[in-house]
Amino acid sequence: MIIEVILENLFSFKDKITFNMNSNIVNINGSNNSGKSNLFKILNFVSLMLRNKVNNIPLTTYMYNKNFCKFEITFLKENTKYTYGFSCNSNKIDKEYLYYYSKDEKNLVYKREDNKFTFKDKKLKSLSKGISDNRLFLSYVNDYDKLKDAYTFLTVNIGICLDIKTLIEPAFKIYEKDVNNKLKPYIIDFYKRLNINIIDYNIKSIIIGNGKGYSTKFKHTSDNKNYIIDYGDESLSNRIVFAIIPFILMAKEEGKVLILDDLDSLLDNKIISEIINIFNNKGQLIFSSRNTYDLNCKLIMIDSKK
Repeated sequence: MIIEVILENLFSFKDKITFNMNSNIVNINGSNNSGKSNLFKILNFVSLMLRNKVNNIPLTTYMYNKNFCKFEITFLKENTKYTYGFSCNSNKIDKEYLYYYSKDEKNLVYKREDNKFTFKDKKLKSLSKGISDNRLFLSYVNDYDKLKDAYTFLTVNIGICLDIKTLIEPAFKIYEKDVNNKLKPYIIDFYKRLNINIIDYNIKSIIIGNGKGYSTKFKHTSDNKNYIIDYGDESLSNRIVFAIIPFILMAKEEGKVLILDDLDSLLDNKIISEIINIFNNKGQLIFSSRNTYDLNCKLIMIDSKK
């Protein structure tokens, strides 16, 4: 679970801003161009910086000005709280640090200032030699005790979707692997709670030219009669629900963080409410919206002037 994110001098966030996200469901709310998507883009870029393991600082492309940009995230991984952060400009990592908490006591894993390192465990000292000025230490040494936990959370345990329509293709791949139809009861039940009369579906992989596609049919019922409707003829919201639910279930069952940008652009309030109901006590859903809803979630308002 993400507990808190602190940003400064990144995208539209010139001044230091703190996002308190200590809840299973968090709604980042604001008007168009208020910076909702920027928060998610920053989280995505940090994940890329750690996963790419290359000597560059792509995040600085989005610095507000030429001062050092700052990023800090506090999160919970397997009941242990961590704080990871760094500051950088287009040339170098100025500071980087990782702490964990034991009974509210803050403990150092490592810290870095001008490429000078301090470690709690001296075994890490030898691993810091030769680290480039513009490379995150965590991207290089990520398979060591507390570093592994932090790295895994920031690169694997957070799923970020900046456009929910892009979930459609990967969702079909998940359905294709669901040979025992373990997902089907959850999908059908979700449609039922939305009062959508879909009672079954069938997916077959097909060859399209030199590529692969999917033939998907939905079975509807109405007035004691059944109707077969092709996926392409379903409403856009029904198709998005079909694409998004597998990822929601995965995030909940595996206790991960799912971040969805601009959720209310394609889904109505009732669908969003039912999605929120899935995240009752496990996993974390963070989503952005333009409208304020009477929803059971933590509301964070972003001022367009920030």
